[in-house]
Amino acid sequence: MSLSLEDPRVVEFDVRTDEMLVNMGPQHPSTHGVLRLLLRTDGEIVHEVTPHLGYLHRCAEKIGENLTGPQWIPYTDRMDYLAAMNMNLGMALAFEKLLDMEVPEKAMNLRLIISEMGRIASHLVGMGAYGLDLGTFSP
Repeated sequence: MSLSLEDPRVVEFDVRTDEMLVNMGPQHPSTHGVLRLLLRTDGEIVHEVTPHLGYLHRCAEKIGENLTGPQWIPYTDRMDYLAAMNMNLGMALAFEKLLDMEVPEKAMNLRLIISEMGRIASHLVGMGAYGLDLGTFSP
């Protein structure tokens, strides 16, 4: 049996909604801690989104102003927890260029291999997190 608009069992509601500002993040699981969204909603409809970026900024540049090169390396580890070697490598290359240092070929090759493995791991975790955001929970 199908329902029609004239059917007395169909009840229509006149739902009144108010405009509301909703904060989403930076702690919301879908923002991964780095983003806050200010949503202007009317019921279930989002009319405007204002993003606020920079919640992961840790003032690393200011901290680094008062440290020597070797003291700074542990801070670069924490800039990308999945590919920490890549951050360290960037700083090491900058120091070597400033000091006009010669690096052995074997060391350069090892750096390349480790950096690429870190990059691959970072991409795999990133794609996994993206999949979770889309709702793919199957193995």
